[in-house]
Amino acid sequence: MTLVIAAPGTDFVVLGADSRGVIEVGSGRAEINVYQKIIQITKYASIQMFGASEEGNQLVEKYKEQISPKLQDVSSVAENFCKFCQDEERAIADVPKHPNSWVSFGFLVSGLKTKGDKFTPLIYKLGNYNGFRLGLCKPYAIRGKPLIAYYLFSKDYRADMTINEMCKLVAQSLYDTMQIDGDVGGPIRMAIIDSDGTREIPDSDINTYFETWDLRNLRRII
Repeated sequence: MTLVIAAPGTDFVVLGADSRGVIEVGSGRAEINVYQKIIQITKYASIQMFGASEEGNQLVEKYKEQISPKLQDVSSVAENFCKFCQDEERAIADVPKHPNSWVSFGFLVSGLKTKGDKFTPLIYKLGNYNGFRLGLCKPYAIRGKPLIAYYLFSKDYRADMTINEMCKLVAQSLYDTMQIDGDVGGPIRMAIIDSDGTREIPDSDINTYFETWDLRNLRRII
């Protein structure tokens, strides 16, 4: 399964995701913790995937091969990616399908809209479940298996948080959800999009952003 979070600040966006994918064949089930669900597209835009990972990943990889280098900010990428997905959907409209073969998947397209030296964070959503219609997410976006994370994240979210504060909230929400929901798991992946562009956060830094439950319990005892 999936949990992805896109959290905007005043002039940046923090992205977070788990890395677990669940494969089910008949009565069998396997969990694989190697999926990359945050994909950088341009300097100021990245795509997060949720739902059926194989189908979503195929679309993103094909899109990356043909995207124009003129596209940079998140609004232009989101609109262009939306059109690309709709065109791909129409191209297979007449292909025969098994009645039970339908899968659900979607995307968050997050980043900065640039105008001179002003950077505005925006998060767009689209998916095959609504014909790849593009919409804006406000004030933040949590997708996949979101209910637990919505509760954890919304308690402390503020639009004026610093990058470090936002990173801690995103990481803690992902970690806490993993302890409750076994469908969400694997290494936490995170990235920051700000005026300098997009950068992945190293695993060593991510591990400093959240408190483990063992540490919290130890502090209560002490």
